[in-house]
Amino acid sequence: MNFGILESQRMCWQEVLAIGKTVVHDGRRCHIAGMTRGILETKLYIIEPFQAPGPRRKGVRTHRRDLKENTGPDVRYFNCGFIRLGDQTLKIQGGSCGPLRDSAQDYELVQLSFALLDAGWVIPEWLKEEDWENLQLVSMNVQAEKLPEYRAGMPIVIGHNPNPVQHFVEKPVMLQVGRSRTFSFQDRSGETVQCYINRVTLLDMWKNAEEQFQDPRYREIATPEQIQNTQKQLFEVLEQTCPRGMYYVQVEYECSKDLSLQFYSREFLRARPEVHTGSASSIMVIAKPDQPTGTHGLPLKGCVLQTPVGPDTVKIPAELFCCVERAEKWEERIE
Repeated sequence: MNFGILESQRMCWQEVLAIGKTVVHDGRRCHIAGMTRGILETKLYIIEPFQAPGPRRKGVRTHRRDLKENTGPDVRYFNCGFIRLGDQTLKIQGGSCGPLRDSAQDYELVQLSFALLDAGWVIPEWLKEEDWENLQLVSMNVQAEKLPEYRAGMPIVIGHNPNPVQHFVEKPVMLQVGRSRTFSFQDRSGETVQCYINRVTLLDMWKNAEEQFQDPRYREIATPEQIQNTQKQLFEVLEQTCPRGMYYVQVEYECSKDLSLQFYSREFLRARPEVHTGSASSIMVIAKPDQPTGTHGLPLKGCVLQTPVGPDTVKIPAELFCCVERAEKWEERIE
């Protein structure tokens, strides 16, 4: 730890809203702490119970085995579509979550806590007594130009988009850069689904990262030193996961049924997980097609194979590893 790291972690929020509402689900307490608004993003923070996964089965581990055995964290509020405070409805656009036990050196979390306290957040007694080992923080990105007004006792409605249902397909597919193709597979109900791959391209992560740091909005909220430090940290991760001169593979596709598909290279699925060094070991890349619909008039979706390949790569032996089907939405009213 040094003062340079401390300075790089300094966060500035234009608005902070304390909510401080506890909700009980199946005997487990969740706490809606509050919201912040900065230049680039508005966030909603909810604290939930956390339970570490049990011990893994013995045997040779591969990415395929890890993906099939890892059911993911038990997070109630991660997949939400909106939050309504009084008469104002705010759309939620994704987010992140992580156990607080990994946040002992997360100075952004410390700053957030102080900012919420300064805004009037009252930490409930049960939460004061709870060990961080048993908690996780859900941070959701909210679409809002300003924070809503909130008063104690004001009703809150949260729109839940429940965890989607995953079905393992494991169908071999040969992907070709610059080429389209069509194939079919069976979903979890046994129904035949047509998949139309519109385009396969190579994704230059280094070029995208460099362009991102040229965004003038960054200079409005961070000093050149802070930008340089963040850029350095990201490039260190890229050096481990996708070295300069290598590319990820991006697949744009349509489906005859409303499903999200996850492709992996066969090489990746056969390989054993690697242990990376450094302060961070991975980043999540989300494919965002430029057009809402594809050539068959169906919603156009994307998937990134985060296995680095060379610039001359044309064919990628891959698998449609799994398909994901959305569950029915529902609304939760909190008085």
